[in-house]
Parts: sequence; structure tokens; C-alpha cells
Amino acid sequence: MTVPNSGYDIEKLKKNALIATIVGFLCGGAIPGVLGLLGYLKADQEPETAKKFTKWAWIAFAIMWALAIIFIIIYVVFIVAMVGTASTY
Repeated sequence: MTVPNSGYDIEKLKKNALIATIVGFLCGGAIPGVLGLLGYLKADQEPETAKKFTKWAWIAFAIMWALAIIFIIIYVVFIVAMVGTASTY
């Protein structure tokens, strides 16, 4: 049984989802990696769903990085503040 792909480039969808999976697991954590993997697995049967999973994998990846950068900035500011108050005594 062949499922029509509704004009989607399945190979491109699979490639994008695979990249999202690898980058997600290596640099973003489990959530973007799993979403990318789901996009890869759904690409043949449900290309629209695969596209959504891949998009959300990249969004989750960006959110993870933004949160990491914010926490690093807060940590540095906190350490600088602590060193500043410790040196005044």
C-alpha cells in the first residue's frame, strides 16, 4: 500500500529530521532529539506530522540554548556580586 506524500519531498523531510535528531541529542538535550526522531520516523507515512515534529525539535533546541545562555549570564552576575560583597569586608 502506497501512501500519497501530498507533494512533500520525503527525502528532504527525513534529512532535516535526522539533522534535528543528531544536533538535538548532541547539543540540545533529549527533548529536541526525541522530537527530531519522531519526525524522521513519521516522514514516510505522515509527512505533515513529520514536518511539525521537526519544526518543534528546532524550536525546543533554540529554547534550550536560550535558557542555558540566560542561566550562564545569571550565574556570572551572581558570582561577580558575591566576590564584590566579599571583598568589601
